[in-house]
Amino acid sequence: MRQLNEQQLKSICGILADTNRGLTKTELKSTLHNCGIGEVDDGNRSINGGIFYQIGFNKRDWLYKCFVADINKNRSCVNVFRFIESALSPISYTLEEKREKHLWRLDEINKVLMLLGMQVGNDGKLKQTVKANTLDEVDRRVNKLKKKLYERAIHTEVTKYCVNDYLQKDYFDAVFEAAKGLAERVRQITGLTTDGGKLFQEAFSTKDPFLFFNSLKSESEISEFIGLKELLEAIYHLVRNPAAHTPKINWKVDENKALDVLTLISFAHKYLDECHRMPNK
Repeated sequence: MRQLNEQQLKSICGILADTNRGLTKTELKSTLHNCGIGEVDDGNRSINGGIFYQIGFNKRDWLYKCFVADINKNRSCVNVFRFIESALSPISYTLEEKREKHLWRLDEINKVLMLLGMQVGNDGKLKQTVKANTLDEVDRRVNKLKKKLYERAIHTEVTKYCVNDYLQKDYFDAVFEAAKGLAERVRQITGLTTDGGKLFQEAFSTKDPFLFFNSLKSESEISEFIGLKELLEAIYHLVRNPAAHTPKINWKVDENKALDVLTLISFAHKYLDECHRMPNK
């Protein structure tokens, strides 16, 4: 495991303890405890009902001192890296309102780590990556590509499956993982365990559907319902089947094609946002 210098460590603390988008003091303390890192005195003092009080370290400086004390004690940054993984674990960001903070923290931490040849994946785990040598390269790999996803308002259910592959320009895996995410979303809504065409046929059966987003009473509503099923099937046949059965080297996907496919998958997810499981299922 690589070591962190003073500036790198301070940058990481500045992100994780950011006033607006970082972890709260309570969250920081809990994560320190879970990672086996001791707390240092934060310098805060007060007297209840009295006049005396003293303002101690801000969150960023306090976290930095906690990290330094642990590194000096263990002669290793292993607990700091464990803290980073814990702080960015996706299990802590399942609520929709937390997703934006997660993406910001992930991006900013990866800007620091890419200069070390490391990166945190969507699963919250650290892994090796191609080392960036300049800030311009970091910006190209994180900001420029991510901006293109944001400009197209790509659904979070798409980005959570594929954003790291996309940022590393692995467009094959990006579209493949995003397509798999569609089937998983339908399974989550319906409780079904099948996959592919069979899953969509069962879920969107007009005679005995497992989900709904309209009353299925008018011809227009039935047509729209069938249309979503056929869209999901089309994505499955166009993307997932070829990607699963064609050697990666032979299935050419450039950035523009990847963006088009991800936009289509995002459109399907926005429809699925309106879907609900049938009460009797």
